Amino acid sequence: MTNSASGFSIEKLQALDEGEWARLQDEFFQRIYFYCKKQVREHQAAEDLTQDVFLGAVRGIRNFDPQFSLEQFLFGIARNRVIDHFRKKRPLPMSGGHDDAMERSYIGIERMASERRSPDQSAVALESANVRREALAKALKMLVEEYWQKGDFEKLKVVEFLFALGGRNKEAAERFDVQDEKAVAGIKYRAIERLRGIARQFDPTHDLFEGLWKPGAR
Repeated sequence: MTNSASGFSIEKLQALDEGEWARLQDEFFQRIYFYCKKQVREHQAAEDLTQDVFLGAVRGIRNFDPQFSLEQFLFGIARNRVIDHFRKKRPLPMSGGHDDAMERSYIGIERMASERRSPDQSAVALESANVRREALAKALKMLVEEYWQKGDFEKLKVVEFLFALGGRNKEAAERFDVQDEKAVAGIKYRAIERLRGIARQFDPTHDLFEGLWKPGAR
């Protein structure tokens, strides 16, 4: 099977043919790098992310969906890697509202409680924070995949700009093909509500994201 949009052999890529992978990297490396560089604005980080994109492609090529092009496959991985990069630097917004308070409200996935703890308690708290961080990363990836599957690329760009890059509603309305700030707020609100719903799926015991299960929480 050859991907008609790119001319690369999926069978050879899935068989880990070195020549085909070298050709793929020659074709897409610079484009992936410049995409990452535009997002993270650091040469070394962009280069590391680009390498990680191709490693992810090698791991994921066996599950390649032929309804998409290889370009979509690679840039989809790149988007996820950029999101992961920024997720490690700041927590994700998960407020139920969509006003100024939401701009300041974040689940502090890196935050530890302020009271003193024993070493064992600190280790448990750190492990819980790591589990929450991984669950939130999976939730965000699932949301991105949903946008991707539906072809809602403009909404995806808005969500990435707001969540991964920390952009504001006004900036998003000016940068993307969105009617106004109110429309951006609506996209953001629905994305957060969907993230909250996905996050609950990773918390069957109700002790990972306690705030999602409090009375009145949506």
